[in-house]
Amino acid sequence: MIDVGWYLSLVGYRTAAEILGVIERLQACGITSEILDKVLSAPDSLLYAPERDGEDWAQDYGGPAGAALLTAELLAYLSHQHRLAALIHRDLVTELVATDSVAAVAGHLGISEVAVARLFLVPPTSPPTGDAPTEGPTP
Repeated sequence: MIDVGWYLSLVGYRTAAEILGVIERLQACGITSEILDKVLSAPDSLLYAPERDGEDWAQDYGGPAGAALLTAELLAYLSHQHRLAALIHRDLVTELVATDSVAAVAGHLGISEVAVARLFLVPPTSPPTGDAPTEGPTP
């Protein structure tokens, strides 16, 4: 039986079909659900470890393979968060444009009119393509 902590960390951004494989790979490197949860909830712990902890920093994260897996999970998680934020942003800008001009909205937000118009070209709910660096790899 898999510890519920794994599911609490993974269920928001991984599919049910992916979860078991992710858990198995992380556990094979000695990574616990607590370590994964810490990395996802406080990414700085992993992101600044090379500077902070020196040459052997990856040992705290299951060695180089474990650290690579955790980094991949962080990328996948942040990609999911990025898509959610983009969807909310697009919806809010859509509401603003419904009551004001694109130029006025762009001015209020401090972005170009092109940036406002671009929000409507590719919806953030489009399926991941696998080629965008913000989507994160599947470990």
